[in-house]
Amino acid sequence: MQPFDALTVRAVLQEAKPLLVNRRVDKINQVGRDEVVISLRSRTGMSHFLLSAHASFGRLCLANMPQPAKRANPPNFCLLLRKHLTGATLVGVEQMIGERIVDVVFSCLSEVGAPSLKVVTAEIMGRHSNLILWDKESSQILGASHVVTREMSRQREVMAGLKYVRPPSQDKPNLFKLSEEEFGRLFDQLNDLEAGGSPPASLDSWLVNSFAGLGRHLADEIVSSITVPAGEDGRQQSESWKAEIWKRIASLQSATDYRPALRLDLTRYTVLSWWADVADPSTWKTFPSVNDMVDEYFHHQELRERFQQLKDRLSSELKAEAERLESRLAAAARYLESTCDQSEYKKFGDLILAHLGELEARQAELICPDLYAPDHPSLSIPLNPNASAVQNAQHYYRQFAKVRARQQAAGNVRSDAWQRLEVVRGQLESLEQAKTADELERLKETVFGHRLQDVAAAQPPQPKKKTKPRLLSISSSDGWTILVGRNRQENDELVSRLAQPQDIWMHVLGQGGAHVLIRVPSTKQEPPLTTLKEAAQAAARLSKAGGGGKVRVVYTQCRNVRKLSKNKPGQVRYENEKTMEVDTAGPMPAALRQLFAHRQPQAR
Repeated sequence: MQPFDALTVRAVLQEAKPLLVNRRVDKINQVGRDEVVISLRSRTGMSHFLLSAHASFGRLCLANMPQPAKRANPPNFCLLLRKHLTGATLVGVEQMIGERIVDVVFSCLSEVGAPSLKVVTAEIMGRHSNLILWDKESSQILGASHVVTREMSRQREVMAGLKYVRPPSQDKPNLFKLSEEEFGRLFDQLNDLEAGGSPPASLDSWLVNSFAGLGRHLADEIVSSITVPAGEDGRQQSESWKAEIWKRIASLQSATDYRPALRLDLTRYTVLSWWADVADPSTWKTFPSVNDMVDEYFHHQELRERFQQLKDRLSSELKAEAERLESRLAAAARYLESTCDQSEYKKFGDLILAHLGELEARQAELICPDLYAPDHPSLSIPLNPNASAVQNAQHYYRQFAKVRARQQAAGNVRSDAWQRLEVVRGQLESLEQAKTADELERLKETVFGHRLQDVAAAQPPQPKKKTKPRLLSISSSDGWTILVGRNRQENDELVSRLAQPQDIWMHVLGQGGAHVLIRVPSTKQEPPLTTLKEAAQAAARLSKAGGGGKVRVVYTQCRNVRKLSKNKPGQVRYENEKTMEVDTAGPMPAALRQLFAHRQPQAR
């Protein structure tokens, strides 16, 4: 997959600016964890500007997609953008030269009604991508799609309240600011390396390693578009390469006429069409605008990834189910092979009853002719000397009934497992032949629908008993009271009824777990660091991430915590949070031992 590079950013903005600048923000929707769509209105209609900080599909462009349905519970970052930018006017879109960093500037009113400039900076840098809202005058960060703490990055923190600073630049010259003299000097150094016996792997790798602002695909396109005349000596050929490469770089620096195209196999795209086979309609698809090309390319890439993820998930589920059924078939076959003929037990009982008159008290064995065999051979039947003859016969009849019932059950299990295995194998074949996401979705409904029906049939729902929540209360090393909710009902009781505005609320970041509350007697007091760490340890250890290792815990005052819905106990929305990292692999604090001595099943 080809990433979104600096040249594509410039081409997208050149086309998009006339449709964005001096337009008023009408709606803001967060369509994914890392994607925001800003809808702008003017007299000529609506424009939808997509800002994505996805680790793999990060980009910005005019979106052709229809507006998504309004979410019942928008994420905090979306609410923050709506608070500051709804009704604002977009007054500028600026890219840092040769960088994948774009400032989208809005003119709006501050909380006191004064004119203010707010900036949404899109940093499209792979796994470090981010969307940051900050104030232009004070440079103070108001919020970000990804909060970056000191524990996560020692070079640069990104969180509300801090000053916004640019990401650290690369320690190499920027291709879009490069002069011809500097390029010639670096290219001559390359020739010296080749003469010394240490040449680079190729010219495109040399471009990527020597200059900032271009990626592997653009460097490959530059080198592939150059044709050097044959028959020149080494020095002449080197000078020809230098002149041609600089010609391409100079074209990049001043390019305004873009010719976007996309390979039909989605392996790469181009905004300049320097590839030799771009004109081939069987290989490339051309577009009237760069925005259309970018939107279609990344949309298809996202669909392809979702298709592959769903296919891998279904394949894993079906193969695991097939292995379980095969194990069940093997176990049933082994049992049927190991059990003796059930008619032997019934024959032993019949022969004992037929020779009741011959049996004596405490006899351990009955030797008699086998009346069921053609030649009536002699047969030995073991007896329990402490039981009567009738009791011995009843014992063999009971064994006959048990073996017959077990063999019937094993046969039913084998038959059912075989039928289910045939169905699973057919689903695996359908999975391999599936070509579209709709086919996978239908198969998913079939696979997981039957699974849920089987679970419901095996475990009928039991009526829930309403019990009054019993919250655990512990004391920290500093004597502060810490309350812990261990399930949804207790978490809801903690937030809805017991929390005071000045209390400190804690929860593990991004995982299900316990809500923890630190009692703060008054607004003028703050809990000490030791108490905060012990409460964070309780939240981390009573969560899905508490298996050992470093866990991030968020905390804020309870006045910043709100319930999502009455029908969703234990689910909350919070803001103005801070983050703390704790290590659950270390020794447990002494204050928590009383908590884990009465530990119940963790919250979900």
